[in-house]
Amino acid sequence: MIQGMVIAVGYEFYRHKRWRGVLTWQTLQSLTDVVTRRDTPDIGSPSVYDSAEKVEGPRTEIAKESSGDSRDIDDITNGVTSTLTGLFSGLPALAGPQRLASSLRQKFSNNSEAWRDSVLGAPRRLLTSIGSFSRDSSPCSAPRDEPLPSLPVPDLETTMQKYLAQIEAISPSHLEKSKQLVRSFLQGPGPKLQQFLVERRHNTANWATEWWLEDMYLTVPLGLPINSNPGLASRPKNFSTQRDAAIYLARFLMELFDYQETLDRNDLDVDVVKCREGRGTQKLCMAQHHQILKIYRRPGEIRDEQIILDRTTSGDHIIIAHHNQFYSIPVRASDRGRITESELIQQIQKIMETPADPRTPPVGILTSAKRPVWARSRSELMKNEQNRHNIELLERCLCVVCIDEDILPVTFNEPYNKNDRWLNDRDYANVLHHCLHGGGSRHLGANRWYDKTVHVIIGKDGFWGMTYEHSAGEAPAIFNAFEMLTEKVDSMPLTVENLVPSHLPSPEKLDWYINETSRCNIREAMTTFDALVEDLDLCILWFKDYSKEFVKACKISPDAYVQLALQLTYFRLHGRLVATYESASIRRFSKGRVDVIRAASPESLAWVKAMCQDDPELQNYTPDDGIKRVQFTIYSEQKIMELFDLAVKRQTKEIADNIYGSGIDNHLMGLRFAAMEICDNLPELFTDESFGIVHHFALSTSQVTTRNDTIVGYGPVVPDGYGCAYNLRKDSIIFSCSAFHSDGRTSARKYAQALELSLREMAAMLKTKNK
Repeated sequence: MIQGMVIAVGYEFYRHKRWRGVLTWQTLQSLTDVVTRRDTPDIGSPSVYDSAEKVEGPRTEIAKESSGDSRDIDDITNGVTSTLTGLFSGLPALAGPQRLASSLRQKFSNNSEAWRDSVLGAPRRLLTSIGSFSRDSSPCSAPRDEPLPSLPVPDLETTMQKYLAQIEAISPSHLEKSKQLVRSFLQGPGPKLQQFLVERRHNTANWATEWWLEDMYLTVPLGLPINSNPGLASRPKNFSTQRDAAIYLARFLMELFDYQETLDRNDLDVDVVKCREGRGTQKLCMAQHHQILKIYRRPGEIRDEQIILDRTTSGDHIIIAHHNQFYSIPVRASDRGRITESELIQQIQKIMETPADPRTPPVGILTSAKRPVWARSRSELMKNEQNRHNIELLERCLCVVCIDEDILPVTFNEPYNKNDRWLNDRDYANVLHHCLHGGGSRHLGANRWYDKTVHVIIGKDGFWGMTYEHSAGEAPAIFNAFEMLTEKVDSMPLTVENLVPSHLPSPEKLDWYINETSRCNIREAMTTFDALVEDLDLCILWFKDYSKEFVKACKISPDAYVQLALQLTYFRLHGRLVATYESASIRRFSKGRVDVIRAASPESLAWVKAMCQDDPELQNYTPDDGIKRVQFTIYSEQKIMELFDLAVKRQTKEIADNIYGSGIDNHLMGLRFAAMEICDNLPELFTDESFGIVHHFALSTSQVTTRNDTIVGYGPVVPDGYGCAYNLRKDSIIFSCSAFHSDGRTSARKYAQALELSLREMAAMLKTKNK
C-alpha cells in the first residue's frame, strides 16, 4: 500500500521533464524507506521576514519562483488523484484522494526551491494527511500538540560552495588549495559522511543539537563570565529604602515562581511565526523555555556536563548571594505550600541586614575560572561533607539572586558621549560591566555562582539586571521572560500592608570548609579573573539618527542592513573582512538552537571596497600579504548602490537559508563529528589552515531586540576580535561593542566611532538613491 502511494506520487512528478533531475528512481526508492518512518515531518517554507527573533521588516519572497507553468501542477495532481482513487477503491474509510490532490497543489504550486527542500518529507506528509483530511486547517497551522519538523540536512555540494565563498571573501590566498580539498572531499569521504547525517536525522529528534552543544559550549575550556555568559542591564529602579528593594525583589520572585509553575503545567503559550507563504502560522520549539530554570552546568576537566534537574525533587529553594556569602531560602514545602510574599520579603530583609564578614571566603570566584581549573577546585571542595551539601543546594536551586551592596566606580565608565548616563554617575558601559563580571574580586565578581543559568542582580543604588549561563538557552527565551516579569512588577506600587510576622526559620547560611589547597585555588582564581576584567574593553553606541523604521521604509531587512554596516566598519578599521558570527534561531525545528548567519561574502567585500574608495590604501589592501596596490577603481554612486543591492540580496538569502535549516556551520560541524566517528583520520578539509580561518570569528554579533530600553552585551570570542550585540528599537539602535585591551589592534571605542560613520554614510547613500 505504502509503496503504491509513493510510486503514484513519484510517477506523476517524473512524467514532467522539469522534475526528473530531482526525483530520480533512486530518490523514489529512498522515499519508500523514508515514508515508513515516524520522524520525517513537514519542513515547510516560512519567510525570512517573519522570524520573530531575528528579522523585522516587510515580508518578501526570497526563493526563486518556479520556472514551470502551473498547468504542470494541475496535471500532476490530477494524475495522482486518478491513481490513488484506484488504490483507495477498496478502502472506504480513508478520506478522498481529491483532498489529497488539493493539498499537493497547495504545497507545490508556488515554489520549486521549497519543493526541492521538502520533497523527502512529502510522502510522509501525504500519508499523515490522509487520516486528517476532515480538518479544515492551513497546511502550516501549528496546534500545540503537533510535532515540529526535524532539522534538515543541507545539500552537501551547496554547503561546499558556500564554504568556498567564505574563503574567497576573507582569505583569498587559500582559495585554490581549498577548491582542491573540497573536490577531494566530495569525491572521497563526503558522500558517506553526508549519508551518516541523513541516517542520524532519522534516528534523533535533532541531528545537530547534541554535537553543537559539545562544540559550542561544553568542550570550551574558557571561563564563563565575559567569554560566554551575556548580561542585560534593565532600566534602574527608584528605591527609597532597603525595604523598597526587598519588596520589589520579593514580588519579582513571586512572579518567577508563577512562571515556573506555568512551565511545570505545560501551560506556557507556544511562540509562533507566520509561514513563509503567509498562510497560517508555524510554532517554534519551546524546549529552551522549559529548561532554563532546571538546568545546571557542572564543570569538567575534559568537558562540562549539563545537569537536568528533576522538578519533583529540586527547584524548591532559591539561593541569595550577599557580601560573597550564599543563603538558601525554601520557597515551597509539601506540608505548607508556597512561601507568601510577606514571608519572602522578611527573609530577604534578614539577608540584607546581615553585615559583611571579612572572614567569608569568596568561594563564588572559583566559578569564574577556566573550566578544567574550576573542575579541579570543585573536586577539592567536595572532599568535605558540608561543602558537598552547599554545592548540591547551589546546583539544585531555582535561580541565584545577587544582592549587590557595592557600586562599580566611575573607573568602569567609558562614555561614548559625555552626557551618557544610565544610573547616577554610571554610564552605559559601567552597568554592562556590572552585569558581565561585577567588577571582579575587588567589587562584586565573587557575589555570583556563574554555573547557574539565571542570575537576577539587584543593587542598592537601584541597579536591576541579570546574567545567564549560555549553554542552557538563547537570549530570547531568557531575556524575554525577565523583561515580562519585570514589567509586571513595575506596574505594582511599592507598598505593602503591615507584614504579618513570619515564623519561618532564618535563611540557611552556606558555611564552607576551606583548606589550604582551596585557599590557594581562590587566590589564583581572583588574580586570573581580575586580569580578565581589566582586559575587557566596552563601549556603548546609542545611535539615535534613525532606527529600524527608516531601514524598513527602504524595503531592506534591518538585520541585513546592520550586518553590512558591521562589515563596512571592520573593513574601514582593518582593511579586510573576517569570519563573522551572527546567531540564527532555528527554533522552527524540534530541539533547534542556532546556526550561523555569515555576513562576510564576495558581495559584501565588493561593496565595502567601493564605499572606501576615497581611501586608496584601504580600497586596494590585500588581506593575506598586507601589500597595498597602486591602482584603484573609481565607483559612481549608481555603481555603489548596485553593489549594495547585491550585498543586501545575498545577506537576506543568507538569513533565510539559516533560519530554515540550510546554514553551513551546523552542517560542517556535523560532517566533522561524523568523520570522528566513522573515519580513521579526519579529512584534510577539516585540518587545513583555511578551515580554522573560516571559524575564527573575529566579529561575533547578535541581534538582541528587547521589549524595553536595555543594555545587552558580551565579550569577544577570540583574543583579537570584537563582540557586537545590537538592539533594534523603534526610535534608535543600541550597539554594545567589546574588545580586549591586550590585543593592541582592536578598540571598542574606535569600532563604535567607525560604526556611527558607517551608519550615517549608508543612510546618505539610500537618501541619494530615493531622490
